[in-house]
Amino acid sequence: MPKDSETFERIKTSRTRNRLPLVLWTVLLSLALPYSYFADPVPDQGPVLRLDSHSAGKIPLREEISYFKDTEGNLTWEDISAADSEVEFKKNTDRMPNFGYDSSPYWLKFSVEAEESLSEERFLTLEYPHIDYVDVYWKDSKGREGEFHTGDMLPFKERPIAERYFVFPLTLEDKGKIEVFIRVKSEGSLTLPLHLVTKSHLEHSSRISLLIDGIYFGALGVMVFYNFFLFLGIREKTYIYYVILIFAATYFLIMSSGYGFWFLVPNSPKFVNSSFIMATCIAMIFLGLFAEEYLQTRNTYPILHIFIRGLTIIWSILTVLPLFVALKYLLPFTAILPILEILVLMIISLVQSLRKDRKARIFLSAWMFSLIGVFIFSLNRLGLFDSEEIASGTLKIGVLSNVILLSLGLVDRINTFQKEKEEYKERADKLFELSLMDPLTGVANRRFFDQELEREWNRSVRTERPLSVLMIDVDFFKAYNDTYGHLKGDQVLFQVAQSLKECLNRSSDMIARFGGEEFSVILPDTPVEGAIVVALNMLQTVEDMGIPHSESTFTRVTVSIGVSSNTDRDIHSYQELLGLADKNLYDSKAFGRNHIRH
Repeated sequence: MPKDSETFERIKTSRTRNRLPLVLWTVLLSLALPYSYFADPVPDQGPVLRLDSHSAGKIPLREEISYFKDTEGNLTWEDISAADSEVEFKKNTDRMPNFGYDSSPYWLKFSVEAEESLSEERFLTLEYPHIDYVDVYWKDSKGREGEFHTGDMLPFKERPIAERYFVFPLTLEDKGKIEVFIRVKSEGSLTLPLHLVTKSHLEHSSRISLLIDGIYFGALGVMVFYNFFLFLGIREKTYIYYVILIFAATYFLIMSSGYGFWFLVPNSPKFVNSSFIMATCIAMIFLGLFAEEYLQTRNTYPILHIFIRGLTIIWSILTVLPLFVALKYLLPFTAILPILEILVLMIISLVQSLRKDRKARIFLSAWMFSLIGVFIFSLNRLGLFDSEEIASGTLKIGVLSNVILLSLGLVDRINTFQKEKEEYKERADKLFELSLMDPLTGVANRRFFDQELEREWNRSVRTERPLSVLMIDVDFFKAYNDTYGHLKGDQVLFQVAQSLKECLNRSSDMIARFGGEEFSVILPDTPVEGAIVVALNMLQTVEDMGIPHSESTFTRVTVSIGVSSNTDRDIHSYQELLGLADKNLYDSKAFGRNHIRH
């Protein structure tokens, strides 16, 4: 610690004042500068961490640590720990060691002194599982030494303790002092949340983490299958986009939590590192495609739609780049670009929300939490935010809330589509009904009659049931129009049609206006004898209406009816059936009208 406390406070104040604009420039310009670049380190030896039986179960290592950047990358532990070593370590600040995206090796050291015999073992933990190479060396006051070599570029079995992050046992049960050196090197973020923990705390926290994370990833898995089965049910491409998005995000979180390397691919470290970028890219690709469909950006914001599509293309290119480009050049982009894309999508959803777009409000609410999580997580990876636990926790909460809210949004969209579909169907049914209805008489039109006659004929042939047809004509109707006028004639047609309709007692019977003053009736499952009964009833009903007609020989409106049935063996088609009814109608009119013929 500097002897001049006033100078130290001035340095500290200067760093705090200068750090904010650098944060903004980092986000806006997508620069991943290591934390060590904007810190003003002070050469010093960190204080010794002293332990006794009352020490906490988990102690964060911050001010106790000193560090050195090995720019050449060729120093060994012997070079660092030699008594005549000229390496000048610099004291870490009160923040968690975090050097951002810096691929140079860093050496860290700290000292721990047990002031009495301790009842529990102590472990050094590095609770960020994505450091490529971690080498730990220790030596104690009794002359004992040890070393561990691990990292996520080495098989999982190389870890001294099977845990999702890095755990190293230290010989601290007896009274004495131990000095620890750590060499870290990574193409990703050099985030170093170091702690000294007891065995009981380590076991307890591990069990709690497994339980909570198991529930969390189980919930995400349920949402993946839920939305996938919805997709299978409705075949809406928005859902398959969303399913892939959730799956990629879930895979990323499983890997970023360290469980993927532990349980899924413990012998494929290179795949684990590359899959991080691939999972991020795939998630962002399908986020863009999902947002385009969900927010309808093509129609509402064509310029921003092109921008989103451009980002999707960039993500597609980044997906394959890990095969050809070192990860250290790609990781900063995958930390910054998601924030940019989510901000654009939130602006679109905000504008649409102000226009009272329900689905946009749900989208905005969902991504508000996610943006906070992604933003804090990215700042942590860039070395601008200390807490790894908070960064990972907010990201997980953001993703889960996003998944739940957007799933509800998709369900709401289904309900909206269903409601619109029902409205469209109701409107279409009305239009279809109108297209099959004769507007003057209120009965079916010729088009509908032709369709029903063909359908009923086919059914009759299939079931071998009888089918009868009536052809009906209003007697002397032209003379009626000439005498009383066309408006009166239209009224008569309506009255006759309604009276004929009332003579049909079954829902399967149908009457239609055939054309002009002619009507036709279909009588399914009715032999000729039944059809004659219906025809006689119609004949009498019309005559009983007593509508005056001075030009008729009957002085009132009457009808003539021709009857046909497919029980006649000479009938071989519905056209012949209709033709026979029409012929019989002609015969009834020739016979003197107000008559039936069969």
